[in-house]
Amino acid sequence: MRKYLTPDQVRLREDLAGARDRIVVLLNLAVGESLGTEQAQGFVERVRAWSGANAFRLLRYLASRPDALSAPTPDCPPCGVRLIALLIEAGHGAKVGLVPYADCGRTNPLPTYAGPEGRLCHGCSSRRLAVPCARCGKLAKAAARRPDGRICQVCKEKEPGSRNECGSCRRMMIPTRHLPDGSYLCRTYAPKKLQTCCRCGRRRRANALTADGPVCGTCYASPARRCGICEQVAPIRVRANSEAPDICYRCYVRPEKLCTVCGRIRRGHHIDHGNGPFHCDGYVPREARKRQLHKCALCGQERNVGVFWPVGPVCPLCYRTALTQPESCTMCGRQRILVGRTPNGGRICKACSFPDERPDYCSSCQQPADVLPGRRCPRCTLLAKVTSLLSRDGNTLDASLRPLADVLSDAPNPYPVLAWLRRSPAARLLGQLVTAPDELDHAALDALPQGHATTYVRSLLTTAGILPPRDENLALLINWTARTLAELPGHQPTLIRPFAEWHIIRDARRRSARGRYTYTAHKGDCANIRAAIDFLTWLPPPPTTHPPKPHTGRPGHLGNLQAHPASPLHPFHPLGRRPPRFRRTFASPQPSSASTPSL
Repeated sequence: MRKYLTPDQVRLREDLAGARDRIVVLLNLAVGESLGTEQAQGFVERVRAWSGANAFRLLRYLASRPDALSAPTPDCPPCGVRLIALLIEAGHGAKVGLVPYADCGRTNPLPTYAGPEGRLCHGCSSRRLAVPCARCGKLAKAAARRPDGRICQVCKEKEPGSRNECGSCRRMMIPTRHLPDGSYLCRTYAPKKLQTCCRCGRRRRANALTADGPVCGTCYASPARRCGICEQVAPIRVRANSEAPDICYRCYVRPEKLCTVCGRIRRGHHIDHGNGPFHCDGYVPREARKRQLHKCALCGQERNVGVFWPVGPVCPLCYRTALTQPESCTMCGRQRILVGRTPNGGRICKACSFPDERPDYCSSCQQPADVLPGRRCPRCTLLAKVTSLLSRDGNTLDASLRPLADVLSDAPNPYPVLAWLRRSPAARLLGQLVTAPDELDHAALDALPQGHATTYVRSLLTTAGILPPRDENLALLINWTARTLAELPGHQPTLIRPFAEWHIIRDARRRSARGRYTYTAHKGDCANIRAAIDFLTWLPPPPTTHPPKPHTGRPGHLGNLQAHPASPLHPFHPLGRRPPRFRRTFASPQPSSASTPSL
């Protein structure tokens, strides 16, 4: 029997055929020539947008603006979300972008919930569904309906009969897993869903599902993106939204709001896990800020707990000390971080404390160790960081810097060296100097600002044998004298330079050769040169011409000055420099108007 079509059906088929052609054309324009016509049609068919209402929804979205795929908006239809996922999977990710969430602005993973303003993630959708609990009044997702209204999960768990006896711990707990024999298991003893981590190979709970496979919490690191404030690639603290870009942890500043207690605009937080009123930091209840004290298993003092190890609770001070000072394990004998204790009182490492678990192996040396980020042991991590610091390309070391790399990487305890590389200004200065290893000498360091970082780098290079040893106190005097003479005005350098070089520095060289020139002697010689400069500054400037003039005993006449032997000016004074047997007393007339000050 022949089937006849109504005029509306004929018009609908014509519109659908035109919509299909326009969808293929718009996809080719958005992606480029790399996407063929048949391939584009196949993608549209796979996302279920080749027929029906989805075809017209996708056409309206693609035709709304030219960057509908490169910069998608939250109002993208579900078929458009699936189409973007297929294009990224097929290798066209550079031509398309991810759909952002309407509330939080995140782009990964692809949104799966629909809201009034567009697509939503699971967390934003749950917050949209939050309603006031009929019992506690908090905003939360409804867990059950009761005659008095909808209640949250916390209030539901407080109801009589909601707790049953756990078949493992024998406590009255909230049942999490129902067993075939009719018993229950609580959340603590319920079997966890374990997966094999794609990085460390251990069967643990997955913290994230990546393209390579599941990743456990130890191996997982939050993905780093470019911060919109400092323009550095770092882990993001606050994700971007329609009003602000991504903000990393270093650039994040907590917002200031009106405190409901003191009435001032200050920084703080919302109590009750972010659902309650805003309290500033100054009005957080003192009881809430106190932490429960425990007896530290290492030092035996009542302190706050930093971590719970198999040996027991450990305070923060002992925790940092144990991490930076590994010791020999009494069972395996390796230098490890000791977290447990044997019945005899011996300290043991993590691998010996948990013999049933697979030990951690370093990805470089393939030896069991306490791995750091990057799945490397402390020794291999130190070697990699030293190589990255002392090389231009991060991989190849200059032959002249090999002794310095050996000094740093062969340290008995790698943890203090790792901390020095991470925080010390001397390490940053060393990384700047090694860019030109051929020009690395004492003169290059003398041209830098003299501080603790420069002094430490110089001693480190001397210890490694890159720089020859020298008397640093004598070098400090010579460099200080050169800088000071270069800043003197007028005729003063002509008078001070012979005194400094032929009297002060010459005597310092003689004492340095005998090994008796100390830092205190260096400061004393600097004080003598400074006193001579101050003396010349105090004297009136010399006249341009020297007419014959009777001697009147004015302050510029040196014969009236008697420098005390303990005065810094004593070496510069002509009477102080003259040997005692050649000294004579100058009898000069006293000034008539004012007396000359005694130095």
